[in-house]
Amino acid sequence: MPVLVVPVGGCVLDPFMRSGSSGAAALQTGRRFVGIELDPVHFDNACERINDAHRQGALFEHADTEQEQARLTLD
Repeated sequence: MPVLVVPVGGCVLDPFMRSGSSGAAALQTGRRFVGIELDPVHFDNACERINDAHRQGALFEHADTEQEQARLTLD
């Protein structure tokens, strides 16, 4: 079964975002993000981390999605 990644411009959903690291990574690699967190303290920390990542902008040049998918495909 192939490992699929969210294509650049796609949307990542993290239903348990805790510190927001998935959201920060999504934004920094050209993806959108939706996060859900029940704990208000974790939510506030995650929002701060994600806002910082958004202000910083993309960290990497975006790879070709087909090449990225092919590289991650498991035999």
